[in-house]
Amino acid sequence: MHRLLCGLLMLLVSVFSGAATAQSVDVEVGQAEIFLPQNGASATGSKMTIYNHTDQPLVITKVQGKLFKHIMLHETVFEGGQRVMQPIAQITVKPHQQLALTPNTAHIMLMGLLRPLKQGELVPLTLVTNQGAVNVIARVVPMHLH
Repeated sequence: MHRLLCGLLMLLVSVFSGAATAQSVDVEVGQAEIFLPQNGASATGSKMTIYNHTDQPLVITKVQGKLFKHIMLHETVFEGGQRVMQPIAQITVKPHQQLALTPNTAHIMLMGLLRPLKQGELVPLTLVTNQGAVNVIARVVPMHLH
């Protein structure tokens, strides 16, 4: 079952749409997780690793998802010993590199939950990039920062 899910996930994240050419995109997303919101919270974060196997930078400018009113790209910086989150316009993954999006680095903030999320639920998201749309399936998990 795990192997089947992994194969399905790889198929889903490699789907490419919105391009002017028919070439396939070598972009993969792994370990995509959305943190189970705390009781009463209307926002949460996520983590995932993005693999750019192309010869061009992959520039993520937006994320879409039907379960949220607003989705923003954020980064965490340390100012005066404090963690501060701030919105950013884009996230770039260099050619033939991978980038881990985590709460302590660049990441995706999911705000205005339209309904409660359940642990283990699979949530579709779409990364809007300069290379077309990349579909992601993220699992809702309890928040564990390592």
